[in-house]
Amino acid sequence: MILRKLKENGALLSKMTNFGAAFKKARESKGISLDRVSAETRISTRFLAAIENEEFSLLPGGIFNRGFVRAYAEKVGLNPDQTVAEYERLVAVGESPLPLTSVAPSNGRSDRRLYPLAIGGLLLVVIAFYIFTKEASNTAQTTSPSSVTSAAAPPQPTPAPSTPPPSELVSPPTTPPEVTSAAPEPETPPQTEPVRIDINVTETTWIKVGTDGVTVDAGEVLEPGTTRHFAAQNSIYLSIGNAGGLSIKINDMTAKSLGKSGQVRELTITPQNIKSFIG
Repeated sequence: MILRKLKENGALLSKMTNFGAAFKKARESKGISLDRVSAETRISTRFLAAIENEEFSLLPGGIFNRGFVRAYAEKVGLNPDQTVAEYERLVAVGESPLPLTSVAPSNGRSDRRLYPLAIGGLLLVVIAFYIFTKEASNTAQTTSPSSVTSAAAPPQPTPAPSTPPPSELVSPPTTPPEVTSAAPEPETPPQTEPVRIDINVTETTWIKVGTDGVTVDAGEVLEPGTTRHFAAQNSIYLSIGNAGGLSIKINDMTAKSLGKSGQVRELTITPQNIKSFIG
């Protein structure tokens, strides 16, 4: 009876939905390979293939899984919010416990024969979980901040005009010039101060950044102690996989907390709404 329940539960968990197939279909319709998606999102091809095959146990886990699913969905044109919600629903179904309390004992001799099989199966699950966790940890280390360069370069200063040599200076006229009335020149509107942000990472997190409507960081995993600097003239878009895992400064002013640990946030910073982010 126990063996039959285990088989039924395994069949339920292994049944494929259209979740992974939707990723593969969207990617192939755009004519792009897993290697290209990996290069542009900085997500391992092994993790991308695991999403397409719905082998979620191969992913690192936690906030990384949601960040990987969101970045992959955006890359192939799927709705990121709906895709993440569908992923969480599938994971919740896969983690539901077996109804072992409803199993009534049958023949004592048959149950004793099934005990070694059940124990052996549990040992295999524990060993597989340890191997997958170790591989995911090694993969996360390969994406350390030392291999990632800053995507945004600081604006270059404008050189000051050179002073003309003395030979080109014109001596003032001996007679005062004729004064003519002229309409006042229109005042030049003040230039809007560019937006600058400084990111300081305190917990492992995932970010995606765009400046002035252009993606400058398609997505990367940042470890504690990492810093990032971005600047824009009109707006900076920031997507965060762990809002409690980093702090930011906007134009050298400390911003208030962006959220709790594990919370996913998306925000757009402009010169007009900077004060709303300052604590």
